[in-house]
Amino acid sequence: MVKKIILDTNFLVAPFQLSISLFEEFDRLYSFYNIYTIEDAVEEAKSIKSGKYGDLVEKLIDTQDIEVLETTGEGTVDDLLVGLSDEYIIATNDKGLKQRVLEKNNPLVIIRSESYLEVVNGREQDL
Repeated sequence: MVKKIILDTNFLVAPFQLSISLFEEFDRLYSFYNIYTIEDAVEEAKSIKSGKYGDLVEKLIDTQDIEVLETTGEGTVDDLLVGLSDEYIIATNDKGLKQRVLEKNNPLVIIRSESYLEVVNGREQDL
């Protein structure tokens, strides 16, 4: 079964801030997966540190075949991702977003020790 993983803003910039190979880690966790993000998360990532990561985020999206989903609905990036967490595994290290997704009993992928990924909440087999 193909897993659908959606990246939060901090996962879009993590490869440029940490010594982690996200996609090797996703390969370790899942045999088959597709990676997504939302337009608002891309725009948020591109604005970090006065746009320092803008071109890098665009290149990451292109080289890793990350599908950028059109943002629909109202609210912050976190609000939108919580709404999508019933259909996607959310990849985030944002404390507030993690708590909200876990309250819905939905799975997460998080970065541990700045070097590897871990799945939190075992309900992920349903996604």
